[in-house]
Formats: sequence, C-alpha cells, structure tokens
Amino acid sequence: MQYREYGKGGPTVSRLGFGVMRLPARRKGDWGSVNFSRSCKVMRLAMEQGVNFFDSHHLYHHGLSEVAIGKALRGWKGQRIYLQTKTPFYNEEPIDYFKKLLDEALEKMGVNCIDYLLFHSVRLDTFKKRHKQFFKFTDWAMKRGLILHRGFSSHDSPENIKTFVDTGEFSCMLVSYNWLSPAVADVIGHAADKGMGVSIMNPVGGGTLSVTTPQILRLLPGAKSGTEVALRYVLGTPGVTTAFSGMNTEEQVVENVEITGRKVPLTDKQRSRFLESLGKRHEKVGVLCNACGYCMPCPFGVDIPRNFTLLNHAKLWGLMDLSRRRFRRLQKSEEGNRSASACKQCGACLPKCPNRIPIIKRLAQAAELFGG
Repeated sequence: MQYREYGKGGPTVSRLGFGVMRLPARRKGDWGSVNFSRSCKVMRLAMEQGVNFFDSHHLYHHGLSEVAIGKALRGWKGQRIYLQTKTPFYNEEPIDYFKKLLDEALEKMGVNCIDYLLFHSVRLDTFKKRHKQFFKFTDWAMKRGLILHRGFSSHDSPENIKTFVDTGEFSCMLVSYNWLSPAVADVIGHAADKGMGVSIMNPVGGGTLSVTTPQILRLLPGAKSGTEVALRYVLGTPGVTTAFSGMNTEEQVVENVEITGRKVPLTDKQRSRFLESLGKRHEKVGVLCNACGYCMPCPFGVDIPRNFTLLNHAKLWGLMDLSRRRFRRLQKSEEGNRSASACKQCGACLPKCPNRIPIIKRLAQAAELFGG
C-alpha cells in the first residue's frame, strides 16, 4: 500500500480509501439495509491490506454506514484508522440538530473523536447562507476534541469550489472526479498547493468505469481492467491524496489494493497520452452522467443512473448490443419498468443533479436509442 500526507501537516493516509456507502445489503437493491457480517469481513480485509482511511456520512445506508464502521473497528489492533464523515449542513436546522448527529456518529463508530468532519455537498448558495454557522459549529466541536479538522465535499462548479478553497478555513476537500468527468483537475492542484488534503469520490464512476473493453484499455496501454484505468488515472492526477472506492466484496478489495500499490500510477508520458485521447472523445459526446445517484429516487421508478450508464457505454465505447440487452432487463425488472421509457418528464430529478445534466432530454435519447 502506498501512503501520502493528507494536507500540510496532516496524517499519512493510504492512497486507496474505503468509501462506506455501497456496503453489502441484507436484501438485493435495499440501500437502506446492511449485511453487517459481510460488511465487516470486507472492511477488515481492507484494513489488513493497509487501507487506513474510511469515509462515511451520517445518513449513508440510512445511518447504518457509521454503525458498520464501528463494528469493523471493534477489537482492531492494527495501524491507526482515520475517519472522515459528513454532516448535511445544507439543511437549515438548529445547531443542536448537528450536535446530535455528531454525538450519534461518535457513538456508532465507537470513537471519542472523528478526524475529519465535512460540510456535505456544499454549493455556493448554501455556503453563503450557512458557512458562518458551520465554522461556529466545527470550532465548538474542535475545542471539545470531538473532531480534529473540518473540510467540505462538493459537486459544484470548479470556479465555486475554488472559492471554498480560497477561504483558507478548510483542511481538506472531497470532490467527484474521474476520467469521464475531469473538470475539477485544476482545482485539485490548486487545493493541494494551498496545503489541503484532497480525496476523491466516484473514481470509478460508481462502477460505471469498471467495465473492461478494448476501447477503454487503449486509454492506458498495459492496463488489465477498466478499474485499473480509472484508479491509475485518478491517483496519477497531481494533488490527489486518496481515492475512495465503494468496495462491497473481498475481490474488489484485493483488486484495488493491487492496482493502487504502484509507486507511480502514471508516468508523465502516459498521462499526456491519456489526456490527449480523452480530449478527442469528450469533444464528440459532451458531459455525461457519472452515476453519483443524487437524482434518485425517481417517482416513477426509473433507475436514472443505470440508464445513463448504458448511454455512456453506447456513446463513448460503442457497446450497443450490451447496452440494449441491459436496457431490456430494466424494462422487465421485477420492480417494474426501470428503463428510460418509463419517464413521465415530471422534472423531479432536475434540481437534484449536481452537474446540471438535462436528465429528461438524456432519458429520451436513451429510450429512443435502446427502446425501439
């Protein structure tokens, strides 16, 4: 396992982090449940393999993510494990609400102090309204030793994220970044230059970029899988400290640990060729969904990220036959029609998308491309 300093003067953390938001469920597709037995095995294996940085949220798995971390940490005698969690400060609740969430997080994880507490999914509008309260709250928590540092996570524009960085108030940031959505690369470098720790969510696009095809492998000659291409691209980006992967099987842990064990994820020459190839492809298709899932749930049952995954596969990599087969499976799902053809254009998803993708228009494209 490779390690890096998480910001100037910060702890030394593993380059592969564990994103505790896609744990094994007790029932297939039930994101609100957690199979604690299986989850603990996966997290313990990661710790044994050198992963020492875990990222959660008060509300992941309906609050059970932090419980799962606590169970995995119980009795652990190995190296120091660093914890990062998030608080939904975009909600205009009184400070006591957030104090209660923090107290619950400490109890769930079985610790006296959390290393990093993040202002979750901050946007410029919520930052302007809520940053003073957040700083006051985190100052209170740090003085009492309940947290060590504050940071933020964001899906906002690169310009707005730079605004948050330039306040000088944050020790770290967590942003969505991968080769399919590389817009924040310059901000990553800027934050690192400011002495901040930089961690990445969605490095494999929520699994979207784990598919292995000749087209994807050509982005990085010598790579063995789409997952390897994705992780090496992210960790080879200047300024990135850690990539958080939402692992839910022991096989994923083993594969990701092997991939991230390289001292040099990408050489300068490999990165240059990678970026040149990406530039040509993105010119053709524009910005596509990276499957963050914030648009869900759909009132009419459409699995929006899954439909967009199929659209990505078809448009970027020419996987039409595979995408059509999987689109038909969505149409015939046991839970009803989950395909884009079930979209009623209600618009409930539009304000939820952090990347401002025209979801209704793209769903119509998917329905036309696959459904006919």
